[in-house]
Amino acid sequence: MFHTAMARLAMTALVFGVAGLAEAQDYPLSLPEAVLLASEAEEPSVEVWQARAEALDSQGIADAALPDPMLRVGLAGVRLSDFDRNREGMTQAQVSIRQMFPRGDTQRLSREIREWEARSARAAGALEARRIRLSVREAWLELYFWERAASLIAERRTALEQLGEIASASFAAGDRNSHDVIRIDLETRVLTTRLVEIERNRAVARADLGRYLGDQAATRALTPQWPILPPPGVLDAMRAQLVRHPAIAILDARISARDRGVELAQQRYRPGFSLEAGYGLRESRSDLASVGVGVEMPLFSHSGQDAGVAAARSLREAEVLNRDAALLDLSRELVASDASLRQLTEHAALYRTEVLPRSRETEEAVLLAYGNERADFAELVRAELALLDNELALYRTQVDLLKIQARLMFLVGDPS
Repeated sequence: MFHTAMARLAMTALVFGVAGLAEAQDYPLSLPEAVLLASEAEEPSVEVWQARAEALDSQGIADAALPDPMLRVGLAGVRLSDFDRNREGMTQAQVSIRQMFPRGDTQRLSREIREWEARSARAAGALEARRIRLSVREAWLELYFWERAASLIAERRTALEQLGEIASASFAAGDRNSHDVIRIDLETRVLTTRLVEIERNRAVARADLGRYLGDQAATRALTPQWPILPPPGVLDAMRAQLVRHPAIAILDARISARDRGVELAQQRYRPGFSLEAGYGLRESRSDLASVGVGVEMPLFSHSGQDAGVAAARSLREAEVLNRDAALLDLSRELVASDASLRQLTEHAALYRTEVLPRSRETEEAVLLAYGNERADFAELVRAELALLDNELALYRTQVDLLKIQARLMFLVGDPS
C-alpha cells in the first residue's frame, strides 16, 4: 500500500513537472529572462577562468612551501690501501640531512604573486560574463527587430494583395490599365523577397541567442512588449565608474603581481641559507655528530641582481602603461556611445513626431484621392511602401538605441 501511494505521488510530481516545463517553454521569452538564463548557465568561456584561478591559488600554496630536504648517506675516512674500515679510527658511516631556506621573503612574495594572478583570472571571468550579457541583449534585440519587421512587411503585403484584387477587378471591368496589375504583382513579390531575407536574419539572431541560452530557450517566442533598459547616467559619472570595469580590474591585479615581482627580484640581494645536521657511526670509537649552517653570498650584484630588479620594474611599468591605454580605450568608447545615444534619441523623436505622422497622412490622402480617381495607382503603391520604410526605420532606430544602452551597461555595469 505504501509503495503504491509513493508511486502515485512520484507520477503526480512528474506530470506536474512536465506540465510546468511545457508551460515555461510556451511562455514568451523576455529580455531580462534571457539575460538571467545566460547568467545562470554553465558557460565554458567563464568557467575556464575560474579553473585557472583555482590552479593559480594551488600553485601559490606550492610556491610558498619549503623545498624538500636533502638526505645524504655515505662513508668517510676509508683506507684506500686495504679498504679496512676497522683499522682507521676516523672511518665512519655518515648520514646527514640538509634543509634549504629561500632568500628573504621569497616564499611569501611567490605566494602573493600567484594570488594576484588568480584575482586577474577571476576578473577575466567577470569580463567574459559581462560580454555574454551584452551579446545576449544584442542578439535578443536583433531578433526582436526582425520579428517586428516580418510582421510589418506581412501586413503591407496583405494590403498590397488587396489592392491588387481591386486593380484586377477594375482592369477586368475596363476601368484600369494592365500595368497597375503588373506593378502590384511586382511589389508583392519584392516584399516576399524581403521576407525571405528577414527570415535569414532571424535565423542568425536566433542562433546567436541559442549560443548562450540553448536551442530550446532560443526557439521560444519573444514578448511583444517593447523592451526597457535602465536609462544611462551622466557622462562624467559614467566615466568615473570605468575604473571598476573588469578589464581594468584584470590589469590592476597584474600590476599588483608585478609589484610583488619587483620585491621578489630584490630578495636576490639577501642571502639564502641552509641548515645541515649529520651523524657519523664508527665501529671502535664514539660516534660523531655535526651541525652546520650554509649561507649564500650575493657578490655579483651588477651582473645578476641589478639586472633582475631592472627587468621586474620594466615589466611593472609596461602593465601600468597597458592599464592607462585600456582606460583611454574604454573612455573613448563611452564618449562615442553617449554621443550615439543622444543622436539616436533625437533621430527616433523626429521619426515618431514628424516623419511617421506625415507618412500616415500622405498614405491616407493618396488612398482617398485614388478612390476619387484623382491619383494613379503607382502613387498609391509608393505611399504604402514609403510608410512601411519609415515604420521600419523607426523600429531600427529604437532597437539601435537600446543596443547603445546595452553597450553603456557593459561599460559601467548593470545597475544593482
